[in-house]
Order: sequence, then structure tokens, then C-alpha cells
Amino acid sequence: MPEQPPKRRTTIWFLSSAVQNGQLVWVDCGYCHDRYGRRYYDPRDLMQLFGDVDVNHLGRAMKCERCGRKDNIECDVIVPVAAERARITVRRLAKIEVRIRPVWRDG
Repeated sequence: MPEQPPKRRTTIWFLSSAVQNGQLVWVDCGYCHDRYGRRYYDPRDLMQLFGDVDVNHLGRAMKCERCGRKDNIECDVIVPVAAERARITVRRLAKIEVRIRPVWRDG
């Protein structure tokens, strides 16, 4: 069976547009999605981390929490209907942690 080309989106869809239209962003890892499934995010939280970027750019900016890979992340936006919204668990941003690492030089 021939390999399918990746999905290509012809329009640019920013996170601010997703907020205005009441959409959610789903993120899926191509390596561990069978075991853990899709994760759904509020676009306002993603805007705090990445700014107002295109949804397709998120696939290159995010990495999987389970396997740590960032080369096969797929993202898209959805407008869930009421029955679907009741089953979806939306991940919310609790806090942002910054790591401080020392950089040494010989003097």
C-alpha cells in the first residue's frame, strides 16, 4: 500500500480565530496515539505559551509529553457539538515553569 501524503491545509487558521469561533485544538502524537489518544486544549492557553500562531505551526512547536518526540505531532481545530463536548476532557494551563540553567565559561 503506498504511503499517504500528509494532510495539507490551504487556509491559515490562527489561535485567535479559534478563540473567536469557540473552537478547541486537538493534538495527536503519531507514535503513541494508539495508547493514549488525542488531547484537547483551549486555544487561549496555547496563545499564552506560543503566541497567536497558525495551528499548523503548533505541530512543530509542541512535543509529546509521553514519548518526548516532536517530529510526528498533528494538530487541528474542531467545533465540538454538545454530545461530543460532554465526553471531551480539555487540558487547561495550570502554571508555566521556567528552568534556570547555569552557563559556565573559563576565565
